[in-house]
This record gives sequence, C-alpha cells and structure tokens, in this order.
Amino acid sequence: MESKNQIRTRTRLVRAGVAAVSFAVIALSLWAPAALAKPRFYAVSSERACLANRNVNPFLRSNHANVLRLILAPADAFAGSGVACVKAAHAAGFKVYLSIQFQNRSTPQQAAAYFRQVLPSYGPYLWAIGVGNEQDLTGKTEYGQGRAALSRDGRSIGQNYRAVWNAVEPVLARIAPQAIRVYGEFSPWSFYANQQGFASGRPPGVQAIAAHCYHTFSGGLAQVPNDASWAASKGLPLWCSEMGPGLAKPKAPKWVVRDTWTSWNALVTKIEAESPNLKMAGYYYDPAF
Repeated sequence: MESKNQIRTRTRLVRAGVAAVSFAVIALSLWAPAALAKPRFYAVSSERACLANRNVNPFLRSNHANVLRLILAPADAFAGSGVACVKAAHAAGFKVYLSIQFQNRSTPQQAAAYFRQVLPSYGPYLWAIGVGNEQDLTGKTEYGQGRAALSRDGRSIGQNYRAVWNAVEPVLARIAPQAIRVYGEFSPWSFYANQQGFASGRPPGVQAIAAHCYHTFSGGLAQVPNDASWAASKGLPLWCSEMGPGLAKPKAPKWVVRDTWTSWNALVTKIEAESPNLKMAGYYYDPAF
C-alpha cells in the first residue's frame, strides 16, 4: 500500500504530465496555420530531358513532386516533343501541367488556330494547361515567343494577352475539357499584366493564376503574398508554376538573388506561411541555376 507521501508525489506527477500534454496541444495548434499554408501541389520540371522524351518520373519522385510541368515552344509543340514523357508521367499517376508558348506576333485568331493544331497530341494526358509562358519577354531568335513585343499597337501586355486568351480559351475547353485553364505565366517582373487583363472584367474560363516566383531583386518571390491576395480577391488560386534557387554557379543569371538550398527553403517556407491562397510551389531545373 502506498504511503500518503507517495500518493501526494504521484498526484503531482500526474498533474505535471497533464499540464505538459496541454501545453503540447496548445503549441501544436499555434503551429497548425503554418502547416496548413503548405501548397497542395508541388510542380517539378526537367524540361530538356522531357522534351527529349526521356522518362523523368524518377526525377519527380526524388523531388517529392505530384505535378510534372512542361513548357512547349511552338517549334516543340508542332514536333510533338515530350509526348512520350508526358504519357509516362500521366501513367505513373503524376498530374501533367503544360504551358504552351505562342508567337507574340500572332493575332488572337492565329493563336487559336495554333492551339487547335498542337493541343490534341497532349490533351488526353493533361491536368492543367497554361496559355503562354513569359510572353511579356522578347527573344533573340524566333524560338518561343519570338522577337516581337506583346505590348504593341497602343495596347499593353495585359490587354493583348487577354485578347489571345479570349480566342484560345474555347479551344482549351473543347479539346481538353478536364484540364484546369491557367492564366498568366508572366516573368517575375510582370505580375501587373494579370491585373491589366482583368481590368475589363474576369476573363472567361480562367481557373487559376500562375506566377513565376524566382527570388529576384524586384517582384518575384517576395511579391507572392501580395499576388496571392490579389488572386484571392478574384476567387482564384495562385500557382507559383516556375521557381528555384539561384545558386552560386559560373553561368547563373545575374537577375536572381544568390541563395543556398538552406536559405532558399527558409524563404519559401516563410512566403508560403504568409500566402494562404498559394496552392502550388515548384522547382524548375536549369543547369545554370
């Protein structure tokens, strides 16, 4: 039989244990919002390998991705590049997200005809489809969006992009009705082009807003909480469809802030916690980064 002293000691220990459990529950509830802020989708791209029709599923798994994202320039789209890669990812259970660039010199009607021609090869395997990729930029060659600026004829980038969207969106809805229709995909400095496109009203059929969220000296990753808030005001999720750390490499671009993997992951975690409407993060593999 326990003595009175032993009973009092055991009672104090039980009370202390209950207090500790209660504190742990409180602490867990305090951390819960940050945990819940983690985006549901994680998109990874190894573009060159996928365009060459290599199976990138091991790369996706090693990066804990649930989405394969692939950018198609017009030359690649006409050639059917990456179809085998896309099929393999789809068959393995990955969500496939395709961003199809168009030539900036195209009229909206020409862009729609182009999408009608190239989309059927990929359509059955798509979970999401983006109209364009960094169309606010110009190239040194005709590859991708070409040399012509999207802002021309007295119209802004956002206005001309909206005109292309209006023509292309019905094509997407008809050929790949199951695919989420993604608006934007502008460079890290041009999120304002989304707002220009929405100035005349909500674009038809838009289901997500995409941004490119590199850690740049202006715009980019630091701007994501504001971008996510704006997208939320339109009743749409924000997707960071293209992002990745600028590591210290000889050929690394000058427009990214230098990060280590540790500093990059810490910054992304902070941004995600501040952006509850951010529903996709990602990693775009480029050997130069």
